[in-house]
Amino acid sequence: VILLDLQGPVFLAEPPYKVEFSNNSGGVIDCTGHGSPPPDVEWSVATTNHELVYTLPNGSLIFYPFSADKFRHEVHSTVYRCKLKNLVGTILSREVHVKGGK
Repeated sequence: VILLDLQGPVFLAEPPYKVEFSNNSGGVIDCTGHGSPPPDVEWSVATTNHELVYTLPNGSLIFYPFSADKFRHEVHSTVYRCKLKNLVGTILSREVHVKGGK
């Protein structure tokens, strides 16, 4: 008999309600968790614009510094949610209101 120790995802670091950053500094939103098997991390706003935002392998969302002409409402002034998912279940973070700019 093989017993598997399965556990649904649990947040270790749930993102805050509000994240503000300047266009000169950029910003980071951390979202980490554990479970068995380890959960995958996804963000509700999927973007292919890797010049502006990127998801690290650990699940953190990185907003690169940007010039004023590169401001994109759908990236820098919107609501994100982090999702942790494994075969046992899925959990969603609170809404994260992002405001990037000067």
